[in-house]
Amino acid sequence: MKQIIPFISQKIIKTTLVFILLFGVLLLSLPYGVSMSPYASSLPFTDVDPADWFYEQVRDVFEQGLMTGTGDVTFSPGAQVTRAMAVQVLYNHSDRPSTTWMVNPFTDVAADAWYHDAVVWAATRGIAHGFWEGTFAPGDSITRAHLIVLLNNYANFARLELPPQRESQPFADDMDIRNYAKEAIDRFFRAMIINGRPDGSFDPQGKATRAELATILSQFVRYSETCDEPPPVPPYGVFLAPPPAPEYGFPCSD
Repeated sequence: MKQIIPFISQKIIKTTLVFILLFGVLLLSLPYGVSMSPYASSLPFTDVDPADWFYEQVRDVFEQGLMTGTGDVTFSPGAQVTRAMAVQVLYNHSDRPSTTWMVNPFTDVAADAWYHDAVVWAATRGIAHGFWEGTFAPGDSITRAHLIVLLNNYANFARLELPPQRESQPFADDMDIRNYAKEAIDRFFRAMIINGRPDGSFDPQGKATRAELATILSQFVRYSETCDEPPPVPPYGVFLAPPPAPEYGFPCSD
């Protein structure tokens, strides 16, 4: 009996050492830079890290099918949003309705373009507008002011409620916000969907980035569809600190 116990103990030790060795080899075989974060498998993008301020918002819109990547493993969060991209996400949110009966009013939107249906749908529904010469300029970068106007047009079309959560507040560059955008920007600010820049400005002519679009879209969709208290709005762009969470929830729409 005394000889059996040491033999079993040695066998257990050897088995344990083999297991540790195999586990170590497995870890070393993983590609360099693979994160062990529980969120690592949620997104396929190598340029969106869980530590990024926009990570949760990108994951939200990606999982909802509202935004995709610019490649198989890239999201390009710092890239500027084009007018085509902006209407496409709204078309996706509207469940991509058929446009077979709709007439394309733009000379620069080809029938085989990936954004064709989205642009035609948005124009037909009065959500997006082109330019006087009959063009839409789908590849042009959209400004922050134009993006909010577009989202506001969609909210009106879809009859989405955006209950105010705080009082209006003038931006430092309020004089630079043109009249056509003032109401929409104020509505989205009061609903706590957007904030200004760290210096108190809104930067209406600044170009919206894909990370900013994901952030606004995530909040916009959630605020307009939930009956529960929404989460606090995350920083819009590089914001020093997010505003406090709303003190009450949203009423359900009939």
